[in-house]
Amino acid sequence: MEQELSLRDVLGVLRRRAWIVLVVVFVAVVAAALLSYVILPPVYQANTSLIVNERQNVAQPADSLDIGQIQTYRSLAVTYAKIITSRAVLQDTIDTLKLPETVGQLTGMTTVAVEGQTEIIGVSVKDKDASRAALIANTVAKSFIQQLPKLVNRVENVSVIDRAVPMTGQVSPRPLLNIVVAFVAALMLGVLLAFLVDYFDDTIKTPDDVKKLFGLRVLAVVPDMTAKGASHGRTY
Repeated sequence: MEQELSLRDVLGVLRRRAWIVLVVVFVAVVAAALLSYVILPPVYQANTSLIVNERQNVAQPADSLDIGQIQTYRSLAVTYAKIITSRAVLQDTIDTLKLPETVGQLTGMTTVAVEGQTEIIGVSVKDKDASRAALIANTVAKSFIQQLPKLVNRVENVSVIDRAVPMTGQVSPRPLLNIVVAFVAALMLGVLLAFLVDYFDDTIKTPDDVKKLFGLRVLAVVPDMTAKGASHGRTY
């Protein structure tokens, strides 16, 4: 019985304070939509990949690679991934393309990672222009290959697998996701505010409130003369 009454109380609070929940949800969804579609500019991502492999050597058969060499190439791939975001490579990219960004800004736009347990290095660049993002990604890869012999003593063969191409789909903002997240967060916040407002509201509105608060039986009720039908001696 207590659980039934408790559920009835919860539903009663939500019914009385539904306007609070609706207002909070409406404001949050509209704000998320404005941010996603109007205020925040679209950001595109271009990806290119490189592979570390053995330099051509006519004295060594092509099928003579062993596990030790593969592990070496994977270790080099991790090292090379760090070098790609070095100041030397990024500054050369900036000078080549005459970019207005600083090295720090270009570092924030560029993501480099080794793909799993492989010798493949993925390079991603984010920019507000899809074509520009692809151009920067390809130039970073080219600058890295050119600068590598100057930066390390041991250099294995590094080649581009896939050149970056402009992508039409933006990676951020993501309007639908932002709106859904805003809706869920606002719904929870609205429900919380509704219960807080109802908790601090100590006014008595119904005969049931008198029974609940004071344990007294209601002897009479003053009719609301502004209610419909009050002029005919009836209240609703």
